[in-house]
Amino acid sequence: MSPPTVFLFSGQGSQHYRMGAQLYRAEPVFRAELDRLDAMVAPLCGQSVVARLYGGGRVGEPFTDTLVTHPAIVMVELAMVELLRADGIRPDLLLGSSLGEFTAAAVAGVLTVPECLRLVVAQARALEGLPPGGMLAVLADPGLHRRMPQLREHTDLAARNGPEHFVVSGAEDAIVAAEAALRAAEIPCQRVAVEHAFHSRLLDSRREACRRLLDGLVLRPPRIPLVSCATGARVRQPTPEHYWRVVSGPIEFHRAIRGLEAQGPHRYLDLGPSGTLHNLTAAILGTDRGRSWPLLSMFGHDSRLLAEVRAALRPHP
Repeated sequence: MSPPTVFLFSGQGSQHYRMGAQLYRAEPVFRAELDRLDAMVAPLCGQSVVARLYGGGRVGEPFTDTLVTHPAIVMVELAMVELLRADGIRPDLLLGSSLGEFTAAAVAGVLTVPECLRLVVAQARALEGLPPGGMLAVLADPGLHRRMPQLREHTDLAARNGPEHFVVSGAEDAIVAAEAALRAAEIPCQRVAVEHAFHSRLLDSRREACRRLLDGLVLRPPRIPLVSCATGARVRQPTPEHYWRVVSGPIEFHRAIRGLEAQGPHRYLDLGPSGTLHNLTAAILGTDRGRSWPLLSMFGHDSRLLAEVRAALRPHP
């Protein structure tokens, strides 16, 4: 029997202009689904997300307008789900990181797709006007956050992504100072392409506004098992409080992957825009029996990556 297949969905920071462009040109299922979702989102955003993705900026240019990037990430991931389904590749489990957990909720039936898209656009609007903030990925043991005063006293630990990868979040001046301190200590770090200090105390003023967005929505039990990076464990019955934790609390990606592998090897497919979670998963797995594949890349390899996944996972007639 094949190992269970886990669909991975990434969040803010994984987006880039022209994400999925090769598949939009070459794969009719992907293109039709992305256009269908765009028709739902355009009236909410006041513009076409697809037009912003493929009609303007270039890969590598800043793409941090949350009102566009929030739905864009989810739309690309949902279109990837439909493309894989058309090939007979379906998930046994879903694992979302941050915003990606809202994509997972739509795939699992916790929310309908229209509900999910309305929610993420409304969430982006609810975060407008926050103080300037940012996030910084650090290639070091997450315990460094506790040991380094510049990090401990002025930033929040936003994500534990692996044994040598964590993310901090905070006010813009705190992130600038943290980056300077890390570089002075010759510790590799990189700014995350986001507009807000997600997963930090800077979001506290938006707690009630974000929770109210879920009022009137029925959060259904997942039809496909969900693993949350907010808890590192299975989600049996999602609640509004859980989804606030998804937005504001630390991401426990490392714990989630290790928990799955403790049950046996899994096959991981990263449906996010740039293969971020694939890279993290591969580092966590090491020589374990589980295996990970990316499907999208910033470097124009989408068709080749898809072909590799089709060859490895598509059911044979």
